[in-house]
Amino acid sequence: MAKLNVEIVPPANADVNAVLAQMERKYAGLPATPTVIDEMEREAARLIRRLVKTKVTFVKG
Repeated sequence: MAKLNVEIVPPANADVNAVLAQMERKYAGLPATPTVIDEMEREAARLIRRLVKTKVTFVKG
């Protein structure tokens, strides 16, 4: 029976740290209001999600 094999490769720590540093620079001058914090969290999650690599292969069985 055929199946799909999924491999998820997490991002390197250096890549995640670069995203967080970018976020810190971008939001450095803004007050920590709930609206700004919510925006930061969503943007950080989106950017880090883009770093996660998935590899799907079809396996004949």
